[in-house]
Amino acid sequence: MTKIKLWVSDIDGTLMNYDSSYTPRMANLIEKINKSDCKLVLATGRMFMGADFVAQKFNLNNPVICYQGAVVRTKEKILWQKPIKNELAYEIINYLKEKNIHTHVYNNDILYIEDDNKRIMSAYCDNRGTTYEVIEDFNQLKLNNVPKILGVIEDKNLMQEIKNELSKKYKNILTIVQSSPIYLEINDIEASKGHALDFLKEYWNLKDNQVIASGDQDNDIELLEHAGNKVCVGSNSQKLKEIANYHCKDVNSDELVDLIERLVLCE
Repeated sequence: MTKIKLWVSDIDGTLMNYDSSYTPRMANLIEKINKSDCKLVLATGRMFMGADFVAQKFNLNNPVICYQGAVVRTKEKILWQKPIKNELAYEIINYLKEKNIHTHVYNNDILYIEDDNKRIMSAYCDNRGTTYEVIEDFNQLKLNNVPKILGVIEDKNLMQEIKNELSKKYKNILTIVQSSPIYLEINDIEASKGHALDFLKEYWNLKDNQVIASGDQDNDIELLEHAGNKVCVGSNSQKLKEIANYHCKDVNSDELVDLIERLVLCE
């Protein structure tokens, strides 16, 4: 088997539980990866602040893929980005407002909301190193490099309705994916974890079979498709299960740890 040089992984539901807890074995694995010649890159829907919070926790010094794949960056520098065009961003924001959807707008690396719903924001920000600002009206914002807009939709039927409407209207213009039961992520069509991974493969001169990717949701499908070794964690996404060539139980099972130790560290 070709030696794996890059492990790129989703965070929530893959490396960690959604409450940001993780197993001692996962922490030990990442420590061993840091000492190996394999790079671990986080690929997440989180904003950079939240991704970097995890990177620091695990002493990772590699670039991160954040905002659902719209940005690849280090602390000091944006290496690659595909923001939503400003006029489209305003259009989506106003559509979600008309539907009374709790909306997150990411602008210049700041998370803005209009509705300061403490329950929703606590679930989103607690233990994730993420802060936010409340604004009276999104239309007051001077949009610049909006990597992502997120809708929090707790009604399953409404989630499906809005996802279908936006996917149909903005086909080949925007990417609309569900990253959890209640989060709908909206990005530019060229922004995805898969495209971001392609950038890093070229950046480090890596072939597909030198990359292993792990994820747990529909928003990880392109990530796995662009890696030679594909790992589905859990059973949240049937599509992800179908394309993966390795399957692990949930985070707490440590089956992902076993797999990475075997395939990457050759233990």
